Amino acid sequence: MNNYINLAGAVGVGASFALYLPVLGQTGRLLDSAALANVPFFLIGAATCLVFFLLTDTPAHIARLAEVPPWMFLAGLVSGLTIMSTAFLIPRVGPGPFFVLAVAGQIVAGAFMSHFGIFGAPVDPVTLKKVAGIALVVGGAYLATVG
Repeated sequence: MNNYINLAGAVGVGASFALYLPVLGQTGRLLDSAALANVPFFLIGAATCLVFFLLTDTPAHIARLAEVPPWMFLAGLVSGLTIMSTAFLIPRVGPGPFFVLAVAGQIVAGAFMSHFGIFGAPVDPVTLKKVAGIALVVGGAYLATVG
């Protein structure tokens, strides 16, 4: 049962992005700056994470940040670039095509990372069946956006 709750949570996160990212795109359009549009979102996001940490964890865990290899903090750079790209692209291509293409990209990249166990992901080899599923997703993305 717990796994179903986790899976439902993942669907909820996806649905929240369906609200969050277009709002971010409109903010970028309104300000005429994808970069500036992200500043308040990241500040509010950082404050939210800090409050959540303080309410649910112990300050002693802060020292564990020293154990994180420096290259892993590049995820913050990737996050910023991803969100800025979203603010730039959604007003230009629309939320529907953006999400379809973004999900297709995530599925392809996720399958690749899982196949090779990149960044500590559990190894989940790509099978012929999975290749067929990925091809359907990519084909569907093409039909939904270009075709």
